[in-house]
Order: sequence, then C-alpha cells, then structure tokens
Amino acid sequence: MWKHIVVLANSVKHDPGRCIAGREISSEGADIGIGPWVRPTGIVGEGELYPRQFLLNDGTVPKTFDVIEIYVGAPAFEATQPENWLILEDGCRWRRIHRWAIGDVMDRLVEKPPHLWLQPGVKSDRVTKEFLALNPPEQSLYLLNVQGATVTKSGRKFRVRFSFNGTSYDLAVTDPLISHVVGEEQACAIPRCLLCVSLAPAFRNQYDGKEYHYKLAATVIPYE
Repeated sequence: MWKHIVVLANSVKHDPGRCIAGREISSEGADIGIGPWVRPTGIVGEGELYPRQFLLNDGTVPKTFDVIEIYVGAPAFEATQPENWLILEDGCRWRRIHRWAIGDVMDRLVEKPPHLWLQPGVKSDRVTKEFLALNPPEQSLYLLNVQGATVTKSGRKFRVRFSFNGTSYDLAVTDPLISHVVGEEQACAIPRCLLCVSLAPAFRNQYDGKEYHYKLAATVIPYE
C-alpha cells in the first residue's frame, strides 16, 4: 500500500544502509490529518534500507521534512519497534510530493513524552532487552524540541547531551549530516534544536555481556 510520510529521520544504519522514518499524514492543506510513525524496513540485516530501496524516482535521497510517498507491504509486528512496516522489493519507487517548513513541523509534529524509555538503575542511553520485553514501548521514535544541547566529536563518532523533563541524556548520533553542524570543533553548543530520538534493536554490550536497546539521536536540527 502507498503511504505519505513527513520524513523526520534518514540516519546511518550499517553504512551505506539507512533508517528512514517519519509521521504518516492523510491529506494536505488546512485539513491535514496526522497519523502514527512509520519506519519502512527491509528483510535483510536489522531491517536497514539500501539505496536501491530508498532512492526516490528522481534519483535523489529523501531529506528531513520532505513529504514522500512510499510503498509498504505489511506491518512487521516488531514489539520493540511497533512503527516498522516491511517494504516490498517490487520496483515501486518512492516519490517526493513536497516539503514542510520547520515551523509546520514544530507546530504539528513535536511530541512531549514524560521520558525516553527510562529503566531504573540503568544508564539513560539504554534499556535492557529483558526490561523492554516486559515493558514494550508504545512507540520507539519521538520528535523533541530541545533547549541547550551539546554535540561532541570523538574521531568519527558524535554524541549529543541534553536534558529532557529533568533527566540528562547522552546519546550517540546517527544523523549523517551532523558533521555540518559541528564543523571542525570538538564540541558545539546548540541553544535550540529538534531531535528525532530512536530506540534501536537489541545489541550485546562487549563489556558486561548484556543485550541493550540503545537510544540514538537519529536527527539533530538546530534552529534559531
């Protein structure tokens, strides 16, 4: 089936793989309907998409705030990522309809959850596989309006630190455009930004041997 989504994340997932996600919309104009999150996924690896799957019909890459038409098959029925929809390898190319302005995104799509999947006694950037199995999330993606964030760089890796509803978070960044935000600096203060935060599939930590679902900053968009 075809769905229209406002793209809120096009993040790196096993490069050149990508994780693309956004909010479904049912119409345009004054009577626009806002639906749930949609994350199209493939059938190989951890569901990451590759260029043959996500390039639009004009050969370009979906960008944040693009409204695109995508073709999906059926829900993936993934308890820890309930937004997942399997895509079909049948040559149905996605297409860009138009773009939203950042003001429209902020007015219509910013969310205010009480917290970001916190687990008592566990670092705020992760939850254990066992905890999430017992407490499946209603959604594994949020778009937040954050004040006073800091992005730091270590080699080719980036992290973002911010406070949300009284809890401090320090998350890995998977936004492929983050280097343009930080530039040559090792740390960059961002007074105001939109963050798309995603809960990743389970990953085994090499130090304690436990499996965690890590929280990632899939999109970091500063604004004035």
